[in-house]
Amino acid sequence: MARIRYPELSEDEETVVNIVRMLRHSPDIGSLVNRLAAAQFAAGALPAVDRELVIMNSGVAFSAPYEWEQHIPISRSVGVTDAQRDALAARDLTSGEFTEVQRTLLAFADSAARSAEVSDEIFEAARGHYTDRQLVETVILVGFYFLIARMSTIFQLEIDPPGDSSALNTIVDTYKTSQ
Repeated sequence: MARIRYPELSEDEETVVNIVRMLRHSPDIGSLVNRLAAAQFAAGALPAVDRELVIMNSGVAFSAPYEWEQHIPISRSVGVTDAQRDALAARDLTSGEFTEVQRTLLAFADSAARSAEVSDEIFEAARGHYTDRQLVETVILVGFYFLIARMSTIFQLEIDPPGDSSALNTIVDTYKTSQ
C-alpha cells in the first residue's frame, strides 16, 4: 500500500496508472510532469527502442521496480527484446544483445545516471552517433526518470497490474491534441 493515499478517480476514468494518480496531489505541477512525459514519447528525437533502453536502464540504475515493470510492455511494443531487457537487468551494458551504437548510448545514459559528470571519452563516443538534440533529450530522460523513480520508491507505489502498451498511445494522443 502506498505511503499516502491516491486521489480518487472520477467516474469516467477507467484506468489511471499509480504514478499519475500520485502526481494529482500536486495538480498544477503534476499536470506539467505528465506533459513532459508525453512530450518525450510524442516529440522526442531518440528512436523509440533507444528511448526505452534508456528508461529501462534508469529503472535499474535508480533501483525502481515500478519504473522497470511499467515499461516492460512499452519496450516490448517498440522492439526491445527480452534478451536486451535481461542484459539491462544484469547490468551488462556491453552485451552483444545491443548494437554498438546502443552500447554507446547506454554508457552515456548510465554515466549521467550515476555521476555528475560524463567522461570526455564517453561523451565523444555518444556524440559520434547521436545529435546534440538526442544527447540533450537523453539527459532529460535520465533526469525525468530519476523523478519518477523517487516518486515510486519514496511513496512506495504499488506496481500497476500488467497491461499492454495502450497507456503509451493515450499519452501520445493527449500530447498531440494539446498542441
